[in-house]
Amino acid sequence: MPALLVVGSAPCAQADLAKARAMYSDAEIMTVNGACTMVRDAQHMLSGHTAKAKEFVAARKKAFPDASLPRVHANTLNKHLNSNKVVHPMVTDWWGGEMSSGATSAGKAALIGIAMGFHPIILCGCPMDGSGYDPAEAVVPQDRSCARIGDAAMQNRRTIMGYREKLISLARTVFKDKVFSMSGFTRQHLGTPPEQDWTC
Repeated sequence: MPALLVVGSAPCAQADLAKARAMYSDAEIMTVNGACTMVRDAQHMLSGHTAKAKEFVAARKKAFPDASLPRVHANTLNKHLNSNKVVHPMVTDWWGGEMSSGATSAGKAALIGIAMGFHPIILCGCPMDGSGYDPAEAVVPQDRSCARIGDAAMQNRRTIMGYREKLISLARTVFKDKVFSMSGFTRQHLGTPPEQDWTC
């Protein structure tokens, strides 16, 4: 299987993606949540928040009306699968609750990539460092209780710190030698892609 480039919506996303594409020209791309409007030729898009699948797909279609829709991934508990299939018919690939990594939707995308057999998996625009969001990110309503890891004002929230702790744990176990990152906190703990040493 080729590499999978998992694209988040941090401000560094496009620069990270350009570097990763240069390294892995045959890679497939999976956008995460709001990044669905940032990469026209993505083969996959993840609705890390299953309830927002319709909104993410609509935003994608509006951004790229002439492009084909990527495979749409989401996950749910098995007991809710049939009802979610009815509510979210736009989802093409359903995954179980075990894909909820506890390390943001980017972590979920990486787990799905591993399950699909991609190697390596490279996080682009997923620094988990509170650096904000790309202006091209999809405009999708956010629940007030949703702690977004890119929001600088939320960095001391227990939820955000928990995301980082879980990422560190995954880096030492499930993600070891499989998942890498192009930038930020995630690069610090996952390392750079094989045989690369980015200094930026």
